[in-house]
Amino acid sequence: MLSVQQISPLRVNQGGSVYVFGSGFDYKCKVLADNGTPSQIAELTVLDYDDNSLEFVAPKDAGSYDVLVVRENILFGRFSLTVVTLSELNVWNVARRDNVVRDGVDYENEEFRSSLLGLLPRGFAWFKGKAGNWWKLFAGFSLGFSAVYKILRDLVFESSPAKTTSYETWERELGLPIKGLEQSTSARRLEEIFRVARKKGGATVPYFKSLAALFGLRAEVYEYWNPEHRSHFEGVDFGDDDPNFYWMIAVEGSAEDWHICTCNDTCNDYLQEWSNVPAEVMFEKLKPAHTKLLCSYVDVDVELVLVDNQDNVLIANNAPIVASVKSSQVRYTGTIELEDGTVFRTVRIKDLPDGADTNSYMVRDSDTEGTVKSRAMDEATLDELWKSTPAEGEV
Repeated sequence: MLSVQQISPLRVNQGGSVYVFGSGFDYKCKVLADNGTPSQIAELTVLDYDDNSLEFVAPKDAGSYDVLVVRENILFGRFSLTVVTLSELNVWNVARRDNVVRDGVDYENEEFRSSLLGLLPRGFAWFKGKAGNWWKLFAGFSLGFSAVYKILRDLVFESSPAKTTSYETWERELGLPIKGLEQSTSARRLEEIFRVARKKGGATVPYFKSLAALFGLRAEVYEYWNPEHRSHFEGVDFGDDDPNFYWMIAVEGSAEDWHICTCNDTCNDYLQEWSNVPAEVMFEKLKPAHTKLLCSYVDVDVELVLVDNQDNVLIANNAPIVASVKSSQVRYTGTIELEDGTVFRTVRIKDLPDGADTNSYMVRDSDTEGTVKSRAMDEATLDELWKSTPAEGEV
């Protein structure tokens, strides 16, 4: 009998591991994530399970989620999970002790001084006012406590692959950078340090999907030996190789992954060059030695919430208006967080991709029950929607 008790942690980095604890877990158990957006509830990747626990991969997008644990369409547990970027991740809950500035005056180390004063007994003999000797004495003590605490906090942060700024030290220790995976920015270097330092090894489909999530990619894995996956290898020339040793990772394309090539006026479409060199190098380094890897970039429908030029969410029927757009055609995407913590992937209404016919704009009207109808619009109709649709005043 399946029993679901709790998940840990409740706050995790994008693509990080989360554990569900209880009893009776098996291969039929699934984990779903609902962040309250109009798009469908997403199934999360299960990395491993035993009778007492189940490990799954957190969503790649930051935000607040309801995590649902189900088995054969029966709900056994619902939990709240907060997904954050690596820079926002807590490190062993070490609190920051900042100086207090009030009325333009910097009360340095006031927190430590107040704590020390609170240890004194009560009574007139133990005067704790600002003019008293105890106040002055503990002001000096607090400087020493504060200095030691800051050293400890810095040590804790530098010893964490999620917070360190000692990139060169960590890279020497981990043998980074890997050829082909050189990172040019501090944020990317930190992500690579965290990936190598914290990810477990493996050669399973969930493992490679979890690596894709750490790279901020949506991906599916297909294996030729599986008859249900064979259609994805149509047109591949295997030569003299055994096709059963081939597998493919199909990555959702996005505007960040492709390059627009200009050409003469007789060319009506963009020429698209698909690649994600760091991810491809990583997969090639970690794949089983006897296998051959194909990287595919797929064009899929994504649902994006429409916003205006001031990033106000466009609403109709008290719900955000959702645009269904091909991932390779999105020219602008961003995210916006509402007061309740819900995070939307957004597109500005006039940044929707243009096309040669009147069906180039696909906008779905959404209400509280979700997407209920769709319609095609020409540019004049879309501009009229832009002018007439009310936007939320504050987001």
